Amino acid sequence: MSERQLKAWQDAGLIDAEIAGRIRSWEAAHSRPLGLWAIVGLAVLAIGLGILSVVAANWDAIPGETRLAIHFALMIGFAVLIWRYLGTAAQKHSYVSDGLLFVAGALGLTFFGHLGQVYQTSSPLWQPLLAWLVLFSPLFLLFGRGWPVAGLWLAGLLAATCSYAAEFGPGSWGHRAQQPAFPTLFWGLIACPPMAVAALAALMRDRGDRPAFWRLLELLAVATILTGLSMIIVIGQWDSRSPAMVGSVAIQSVALIAAAAAIQTVRKTRSGRATAAILAVAAVVHFARALLLDSHGPIRGPWIGALFFFILWGAVAGCALFAQQRRLFQGAVALLAIRIVILSFELDDNLLGSGAGLVLSGAVALVVLWVAVRVSRRYAPMGRDGR
Repeated sequence: MSERQLKAWQDAGLIDAEIAGRIRSWEAAHSRPLGLWAIVGLAVLAIGLGILSVVAANWDAIPGETRLAIHFALMIGFAVLIWRYLGTAAQKHSYVSDGLLFVAGALGLTFFGHLGQVYQTSSPLWQPLLAWLVLFSPLFLLFGRGWPVAGLWLAGLLAATCSYAAEFGPGSWGHRAQQPAFPTLFWGLIACPPMAVAALAALMRDRGDRPAFWRLLELLAVATILTGLSMIIVIGQWDSRSPAMVGSVAIQSVALIAAAAAIQTVRKTRSGRATAAILAVAAVVHFARALLLDSHGPIRGPWIGALFFFILWGAVAGCALFAQQRRLFQGAVALLAIRIVILSFELDDNLLGSGAGLVLSGAVALVVLWVAVRVSRRYAPMGRDGR
């Protein structure tokens, strides 16, 4: 803690001289030599990079079976460490246990890639990812405690889903991809894993000793849903129509409603109701957009996408304010302000109009942000987590 901050608190009457002196004494006794630790970190990083460089320089000279044996031995070693020290590490600090799980998961994930390189296998990417999920999901979901494990597991799930969906997409490298037997059902269900993860995380939050892990997993799943829907709205193919789109979107919207209902049922807090409302609005926006495109045909006006974006993130801002989640509210309003500025580029195609539009949109964005800060300070004060 800086001396300047202590002096500011003392001048404001928040602490007296005695408390300030005790804080200084405690900070001096518990201070960390950041410069020394930085040098140690740089030295360890240099050693690690040196080892990697030596291995990379002699990669082709090492037989593939030997490399796989070393890789497998490292996996076994980390499995022994996890079996022996995971409980003790979790009691000391969650990041220690999560570090062990993360490294073990990373070794397992790279082992499949290493295996494919040595034996030149041509299996699609989703197959090794699915095998990795089957092997490591019980370990992650039963013992994970923080964002490294939650993020790695969800990233693996999304990567496997997207890789499998790519086999039935428009094709790549000039090849025509195969089509699923039931396109409406396939494209509807392939986007539902984040909804299922959000519902599962909400159900598990109060059923164990790791509510923070399930809360993180729920937040990551909801963030994935909002990011995906925002990308569909912003860069969606408004010039194309798909016969299966409305049916697929209907399935996805039902999944969003089901996830919202599950969260609303098990979480009676303001945060739970706000999350459920966000997912419900996302379902309505998603389905309304598909219906409009199906009935109207190609829509090229910038107002349509901007309107759906404003509805979605306006709902996020309102629900965040209801849950007293200040950072989420300010972040949603910031996205709305940025979208206002972008809309000014889309509406004016001449230099004079663009300049006037930018001035106006910039002024509107500043007003929106100023109002948001004032509102968040009053209705979403700092220190509220909205759980």
